[in-house]
Amino acid sequence: MDLIKKIKQRIYPAVSGYLIRATLMEGPLSKTGRHLRCFFIGNSLFMRYLMRKVYAEPARVAGTRKMWLPAVGNSIKGLADSQDICIAVLSKKYDQALRGLYAFRAQEYVGQAVDIFGSWEEIRARFHKKKRQISNNLAAKYGFSYRISTDMQDFDHFYHQMHLPHTKRQFGESSLIVPYEDMKKSFSKGFLLMVMRGRCPVAALLCTVRERVLVAYKLGVLDGVGENIKSGAQMALYYFQILYAKEQHFHKVDLLKIPSLIDNGIYRTKREWGAAVYPDDGAASWVYFFMPHHPERAAGFFENTPMIISTDSGLKGITGVSDDFELSPDTRKKLIRQFYSPGLEGLLVLTPNATAPVELSFRGLHA
Repeated sequence: MDLIKKIKQRIYPAVSGYLIRATLMEGPLSKTGRHLRCFFIGNSLFMRYLMRKVYAEPARVAGTRKMWLPAVGNSIKGLADSQDICIAVLSKKYDQALRGLYAFRAQEYVGQAVDIFGSWEEIRARFHKKKRQISNNLAAKYGFSYRISTDMQDFDHFYHQMHLPHTKRQFGESSLIVPYEDMKKSFSKGFLLMVMRGRCPVAALLCTVRERVLVAYKLGVLDGVGENIKSGAQMALYYFQILYAKEQHFHKVDLLKIPSLIDNGIYRTKREWGAAVYPDDGAASWVYFFMPHHPERAAGFFENTPMIISTDSGLKGITGVSDDFELSPDTRKKLIRQFYSPGLEGLLVLTPNATAPVELSFRGLHA
């Protein structure tokens, strides 16, 4: 028995790299309430985030298993009769083996950046109407201003009193905390843009500069509490970083990556400040969507969880509808208002009965 145990202990580390976790979940969808059985393959931070977004609480874990990665395509084929949809986060090296099996693929994360070109009024014109109205009052009504700091005491205050509590409040157990020493190294190469209310800093953004691009690395709001957020401190961060980039003649403000979900609040906020979407060229994995037999369930999934997918012609949005669908002029305007973003080539709309999605092009549109 001891010999067998020792053999297993030696073999497992080599074998475990070829195994991946698969979780079957079922329950009502978070927005529509429709019932869905979905296999989630992979255990990345993005996958855990997606699992929480898809289902209303509490979703039921109907089963778990391990899959042998070299034969993952055959394993997914074998799941076809036991689930409505299958989502897998897998290394790009398996892409060729999965060709013809998946319906769509996406990146776990996409980036967003604000182009700094044209006059200040032209830049502001690319803001959402509400953001333009808010930006008019940041100084006069709310008393906000900003200052730039490279002071170590300001960094300590930012990290402990702003960034940590804000991150934990916003992301909870999904928080990916950058250690103090690692963030201090970034600070040594950059600076803080601090939002001031009077003489008191209420929010701050850790910035670095890369080839005339202002990189918005990490942010924080004082004590992470809702009062400072409701008062507009976080919105002031977005406004002042764009203003500062214009004043310093930068080419862009890189707002970095967010999960590839269109209904993500952070994504919407950045889009409203004029940010365009760009692909994550350094990604090592794909998110694959397998939808074998149930077009109505696929439409229901994407109605509940609209996403950004990768296609041969670029990034596109994808959503679904539960009823008959016609791309009338009024419907077109509504979808553009809801889903358009610079950087997206168009929108795919899945319907319950159609074998192919309805496609709406965004080419030639402007924010």
